[in-house]
Amino acid sequence: MAASIFDYLRDSINDYLKLFHQQLLADSFSVQNLFQKQDIILLFHAHATILERLLDNEGCPSLETFRHQFKTEVESFNGVLMRCQSNGLGFAIGIHFFAAANRAFIQLLTLLVFDDTTKIKLLSLFTSQVGMIDTVLVESFERMHKDVSLTSLERQNLKLIGEKSTYKNIFEGTSNLVLITDNDGKIVEANPEANIFFSQQELVGCFCGAPLGLAGTSLAQLLRDYPPNQSHEISLQVNNAKQYFNLQIKPLESTLAVSNAVLLILSDITCMVDHRQLLEQRILDRTKALAKSEKLLGAIFHAVGKGIVLIDTEGEIVKANQQASEIYGIPLEVLIGTPICDLTDSAGCTALENAKQQLFEGQQISAEINSIYVDGKTFPSFFTMTRMDLEGETFWPIIVRDITEEKVLNNKLWEEKRHAEEMNVTLRNVLKSIEEDRKEAEKHLSARIRTSILPGIKKIQKETQADIRESYLTLLKDQLLSLTSGFDAEIDGDLLKLTKSELKICQFIKAGLSGKEICESMNLSFETIQTHRKNIRKKLCLRGKSQSLHQFLASRNCDF
Repeated sequence: MAASIFDYLRDSINDYLKLFHQQLLADSFSVQNLFQKQDIILLFHAHATILERLLDNEGCPSLETFRHQFKTEVESFNGVLMRCQSNGLGFAIGIHFFAAANRAFIQLLTLLVFDDTTKIKLLSLFTSQVGMIDTVLVESFERMHKDVSLTSLERQNLKLIGEKSTYKNIFEGTSNLVLITDNDGKIVEANPEANIFFSQQELVGCFCGAPLGLAGTSLAQLLRDYPPNQSHEISLQVNNAKQYFNLQIKPLESTLAVSNAVLLILSDITCMVDHRQLLEQRILDRTKALAKSEKLLGAIFHAVGKGIVLIDTEGEIVKANQQASEIYGIPLEVLIGTPICDLTDSAGCTALENAKQQLFEGQQISAEINSIYVDGKTFPSFFTMTRMDLEGETFWPIIVRDITEEKVLNNKLWEEKRHAEEMNVTLRNVLKSIEEDRKEAEKHLSARIRTSILPGIKKIQKETQADIRESYLTLLKDQLLSLTSGFDAEIDGDLLKLTKSELKICQFIKAGLSGKEICESMNLSFETIQTHRKNIRKKLCLRGKSQSLHQFLASRNCDF
């Protein structure tokens, strides 16, 4: 029982590692990355080994016995604690590390699928062993460190190590170019990205403005030209190509040794500058395209084959094209300013006014009205009106078409349609007569089969003398030929794949003979007939289909 429990427990090492890190995060412990994974795993296996042996012994021994029986495991705990101290973590942080490991182990025990009695026993034993381990660790620490006041110093040291590590990681890991100067503006340190970018120059010791191509030789002048804590765009020539950077100058705090030193940060904005230049070029191109489009639209407006007028809220024409001038017979300069209602009758004027009131921007209304030519004659026209809101004003573009010729053509089309409908009625009557003749022919054919063909077949079946049967067959053949005269009997292409024997079997199957009757007629065994049937289905591509041979052959000519 104990062996299976601890096998299952040891298989849960990954769950234990997750629980351990959750414990550290829950305690807001920021140095969990300083603990080695192998130390965490070592603690897990040491705890599991001690707990397994305590469970077998059914109890926890005295401290001396515990120290003796579990000497190897205790040394493992001491080794982990010493490694924590050697990494600058100190005894207190090491104990915190052990406490997080203990809580993770307890949490794992509660999550595993054991019965409640087993869980309670394991948790009780583990609590006892943790107490003894803590006692042994404290004794070991007291032997090695008499003055525990060093813990505070170690914590401060750890904080400084963390801050320095953070600064170093940012300084070395950033993709920006970072330069640090002294009081005189000379570079005292550069990050790896800056050293790579300026690999052809010696940065340390030179004035910070020199590698950046900035004018001036003093830090004071540089700060006047490029004020601190502001963004400045500069360009640098690299491999015959320009790269653009955002330069920010940050004064370093006065608590540093070099109180007037500055930090120069250069962020590569080449892509953004290229994008900006691309946008500027696009704006220029689109401005030219817009001017070209306006010119093109103007040409289309006057060249389109339909009349276009633009009316205002007063119903007066404010713009029109040449085609509209020709439709109404009014010169273009006279047409502009003419009320739209002067170009239609009263019903047309009402239709146009109603359309104006009903339309929203983007909608359109179409209708047929009577328009008035310059000589006073009316003609049918078709208009399409839309609404356009522009800079606080509303206009209604109207497309006008003279549909006089369309009306004439529509009348002719209507007459032709009426004539076609009459012809359709006649054709339907003819088709009805043909259908009736077809049905009559079918009745006649059916009667012939019942009265002539079927009795002959029965006689052939009953007749035993070959010569008489032959005569019956000849007579039956003549009757069948007389029935099919006037029809085209085409041979099915798939049937040409069959052998003579297979074709004969097809004829029998189509005639409705059973397998036994086919065997008797062809003097073949039933197995042979079944083999032929399988080959026939394969050649006719019927394998795997539900259609029977009889259904397939019913609509095909098998006579060769």
